[in-house]
Amino acid sequence: MVRDAFAHAFAVTTAGAVLLTAAGTWWALRRAGTPLPRHAVPPREDPPMLWPLPKSPTGDCVPRQFPVADGPAFDAEDARRLASVVTRARHALVGAPPLPTTAHDGPSARLVAGNCAFAHCALLLFPSRLGAAMEHLTHQGLVPSAPVPSVVVRRRLGDRYGVPAADCDVWITRLHLTAGDRGNALPAVEVFLFPRTAPALDHRIVESERLRRFEDHTALQVHRPTRTLMEELFDAWCGDGGLLWEGGGYSPHEGQDGSTVLYFVRDRGPDPAPAALERWELNCPGDFRTFLADRPVDTAAVARAYGRFGQ
Repeated sequence: MVRDAFAHAFAVTTAGAVLLTAAGTWWALRRAGTPLPRHAVPPREDPPMLWPLPKSPTGDCVPRQFPVADGPAFDAEDARRLASVVTRARHALVGAPPLPTTAHDGPSARLVAGNCAFAHCALLLFPSRLGAAMEHLTHQGLVPSAPVPSVVVRRRLGDRYGVPAADCDVWITRLHLTAGDRGNALPAVEVFLFPRTAPALDHRIVESERLRRFEDHTALQVHRPTRTLMEELFDAWCGDGGLLWEGGGYSPHEGQDGSTVLYFVRDRGPDPAPAALERWELNCPGDFRTFLADRPVDTAAVARAYGRFGQ
């Protein structure tokens, strides 16, 4: 009984500390003068995957200190990558939905053209500080939403590099873009911000993430999804689309009936050379957990796609 009471008190104390830390971070951003648009909707956190990815080799698990330099919020490489993704998102907002690399002629192209729309692009950046990043994005006219912690990406980074997820201080913001004749700004770019002040960040992580782009992805929204349509999209993307099924998740907090997300990654075959991943999402309004449960993940193939050979 004493042990249970102690465990309960510890849990309450820990939860309170987490809330105080989050509130302190928010208050610090507000005091720093970072503008947070009132109309912007806070970004959603990706629903937890029902099929966890296998861990990658941890290698040297001791983080090497990453110096926090004064100067711009983003270095030249991150500034270039951000500009490239924003340009691609603006093109996708006014044109046809983007497609997986090998899916430009066949069932995938026809199904996407008739049933899907572009939702967002995503990338991971390494700003000098969180507040500096938000200020930079605002001054660029990108209308970032209020940042929220990314539980999913923190866990994935912790698994990949053998560091505590709590030390991977990653935040999510959505950039609201206009394009063409559109008068309303849409949350078309999802940015994961991993500040250089984070305890776990080091050169090893920055170099690997920039090369492989593990968290970068493109998401499409499925109009009026049905189980039959999702089966057809699934089969096409895993067929002529050349993608592997990574798993999916359901969030009851999105829309009237919740939302189901399907994750895919490019099948690299036997090629062992490190290269940037090609990752895709299908966002489907509604509860399709039975659909997810019927589709196991080929964990060996997914591990190969992520570059974890011999595991």
